[in-house]
Amino acid sequence: MKKILVAIDLMDETDQLIETAKRLIKQFNGELCIVHSESIENYLVSSEFDIYPSIEIPAMIDIRKKSIETQLKKIFAGLTKEGIVSQCILMDGTTAENILKEANEFKADLIIIGSHKHGRFYHLLFGSLHDMLINRSSIPIMVIPPKEKN
Repeated sequence: MKKILVAIDLMDETDQLIETAKRLIKQFNGELCIVHSESIENYLVSSEFDIYPSIEIPAMIDIRKKSIETQLKKIFAGLTKEGIVSQCILMDGTTAENILKEANEFKADLIIIGSHKHGRFYHLLFGSLHDMLINRSSIPIMVIPPKEKN
């Protein structure tokens, strides 16, 4: 397992996913690819609209992208400091397609994703990322459940 792709959403589970990947990659002296995929819809529902309600949509998307890029640079710096060969990528578009595309280009041996606790109704309407990936990927997928909150 020399190459691991980790798909993150910059939510609560991000640190947990990266820690899991770091433990695995250190055992094999491998390489990490951290991917965050953002759709136009996600840019438009970001919390920055509450902070800057009068900004036009293209400027708002740019602000959100820069915020994500800053977070990815911080993750990259932390990995580099630990001596882990890595790259962090921000992709625009459909999450499942982006993850699979990057995993193939990166030649990943494993994809790590998180799981959210959505209910059955949510999954009925929107499906789940891990189901889509498992059904379409030839690369093994590790789904990390969220930690139980006390």
